[in-house]
Amino acid sequence: MQAIYKDQIMIESIKHTSDFLRVLRSNGRYAFTIDDLINNVPKPLRNLRKDIDRLRDKGEVVNIRREFYTILPDEYRKMGALPVEFYIDDLMKHLNKQYYVGLFSAAMFLGAAHQQPQEFFVISESPKPRMVQSSNLRINFNAKSRFPVYGTEDRKTETGYFRISGPELTFLDLIYFEQSLGGFNRISTILLELSEGVKLNRLKEVLMNDFPVSAFQRAGYIAENVLFNNKLALVFENKLVKMKFQPVLLKSSGKKEGPINPKWQVRINAKIETDI
Repeated sequence: MQAIYKDQIMIESIKHTSDFLRVLRSNGRYAFTIDDLINNVPKPLRNLRKDIDRLRDKGEVVNIRREFYTILPDEYRKMGALPVEFYIDDLMKHLNKQYYVGLFSAAMFLGAAHQQPQEFFVISESPKPRMVQSSNLRINFNAKSRFPVYGTEDRKTETGYFRISGPELTFLDLIYFEQSLGGFNRISTILLELSEGVKLNRLKEVLMNDFPVSAFQRAGYIAENVLFNNKLALVFENKLVKMKFQPVLLKSSGKKEGPINPKWQVRINAKIETDI
């Protein structure tokens, strides 16, 4: 990061941590690391850490993760935290992890969730980072051992870009991570609204990602019998034609009881209803 700032302002003018943060903000950035300070501010490390501690005490800087910080401008001071999308790309680069904003957070950006989720959801490559949590912030990480190749896109913010799952990948991810999200009735209405924006050709591409067969079975059953979207269901049906599959539970953590849908080989052990 140091080259940007040395090119844009004479290094002699950066004498203090506050000078560097001012330059950072003038370039539309909110996030920085301790290495950025070391590379740009002519002070010993112990003094830089004292500067950061002082700024944290004043509420001007927030420690998101070890060695990773964000500036907190006046307009966000009452909230106590920046919107995560302002710095998530910088954070994941700092952690050296592939990622995308997904699940409830992606649904919100896609217009399929009507309430701001209380936590920010990120899908990363395995092993997943530890959850980020404070009184004003909660970043929930879910991981995939084989990271998706298809179905993500860039979204612009006032600070740059971040990666996000499109409606097709978000739809399938919600079903795949259903158990950790509180069950199908929590996600069913979002699935319905997402399905309205799904492009079938893009969905076919997303199905080339590495998902268990059971995710396709559940998605197909839900598309046909809960969302009543036969075109969507047909995409999953065509995918399963080429695969071997056996009976699975609709709700993976539920009881092993209920009738089996013969087409999808899904045991209906839960009732799914939408709010619409």
